[in-house]
Amino acid sequence: MAEFRPAPALPGRSRGPSFRAALVVFDNRHYRLLWLSSLFSFTGMQMQMVARALLAWELTGSFGAVGLISLSFGLPMLLFSLVGGSLADRFEKRNLTLASQVATGTLALISALMLVTGTITIGWLFVLGLGGGTAMALGMPARMPLMVYLVGPQNLMAAMAMSNAAMNATRLFGPAVAGAMAAAWNLESVYFTQAALYAVACLALLGIPTGLGSAMPHPGAARQGMWREIGDGLRYVLSDPRLRTLNLMMFTVAFFVMPYVMLLAGFVQEDLGKGEREYGLLQSVSGVGALLASLVIASLTEFDRKALLQWASGIVGGAGLVALAAGSQAFGFGGALAATLVLGLALTAYQTINSTLTMEAARPEFYGRVMSINMLSFSVMPLMAWPLGQLADAIGARAMFTGQGIFVAAFLVLMALLQPRHIFGRSAAPATPEAPRPAPGPALGN
Repeated sequence: MAEFRPAPALPGRSRGPSFRAALVVFDNRHYRLLWLSSLFSFTGMQMQMVARALLAWELTGSFGAVGLISLSFGLPMLLFSLVGGSLADRFEKRNLTLASQVATGTLALISALMLVTGTITIGWLFVLGLGGGTAMALGMPARMPLMVYLVGPQNLMAAMAMSNAAMNATRLFGPAVAGAMAAAWNLESVYFTQAALYAVACLALLGIPTGLGSAMPHPGAARQGMWREIGDGLRYVLSDPRLRTLNLMMFTVAFFVMPYVMLLAGFVQEDLGKGEREYGLLQSVSGVGALLASLVIASLTEFDRKALLQWASGIVGGAGLVALAAGSQAFGFGGALAATLVLGLALTAYQTINSTLTMEAARPEFYGRVMSINMLSFSVMPLMAWPLGQLADAIGARAMFTGQGIFVAAFLVLMALLQPRHIFGRSAAPATPEAPRPAPGPALGN
């Protein structure tokens, strides 16, 4: 049986910013395949987000309906993310990730065919959202632990930032291309393209060997029932002060800032008087900020004030949401573009650092379950889009954005007063866990 050994950290790396040092993760062939898979799947995901929001708006013309479709995607993530975390700690992580990609691509193909045949309705769009959210909930908790096994915990922040860079690079062209395709041809062309992109992503995943961290119980621990393991994961996170703080900070921002993305389609058309192309451009500009944030964060692998950087990013994100409301009112579409650039940069930095600190704080045998709890924030985002969409229908999107931004900034100031040691303290270098022994299969090589 070949023993898996995670990629070692670079010796003698300084604590200063070093983008070149972050590129070490691409020396690993299997990480490169995972990165390519992410690049294609993220492109499909970005195009689908635009197509889904535009389709919901065209079918109903209601902010609330757009939020309802977002809720359909978030509800199964809320219900099944913890199940996905337990599965990730039990079974083969590559295969779980692959199954999730296959299911998502299949749902995109079904959506395209329903558009072609004219059978799509807001009800069917809701059902397809339920399917997509379930696929992500059951598969995504395995991706980040798989990444740890590929590159090692010392290089996790660089690997995660580069993965986010791939995602955010797709935001530069994915939404714009989707908007242009919808305007020039139709929405079904966007869904067909998404299905093809997911097929390529699955082919890349097949190049990663099985047996990498397929299961890693605590030494001497007996395998328990799934619900018992989920309960153990929840108790572990709640009993650990650092994990508890990190999850609270992530959930609050996910509740009150990140759902703005789901409401942009209606905001652009209702408040700014623009169309599909401008909506895609707005998403792309947000992607520019997110890509810049990913590249900067990748260079800070050894930076020991990550918690402070996350906190500052959250403050900027709250201010950016206020600027989206005020800037668009004062300067029109140009003001909205500037604000979304800031929001993309700040929120990506916040999320990447939070996930990195969470994985650094977690014990390896709990990786999947801890990540699934952290991932619940992704379900909160679309779930909150529905009530926030109803609120936007009642008071206007600008007033809602302003209130959200002020609330989050105030919350983060309160966290700095209550948890100064966490926010302003220095973080230790991540410890290297004992290398797990995978199921029989090829050993990892660079």
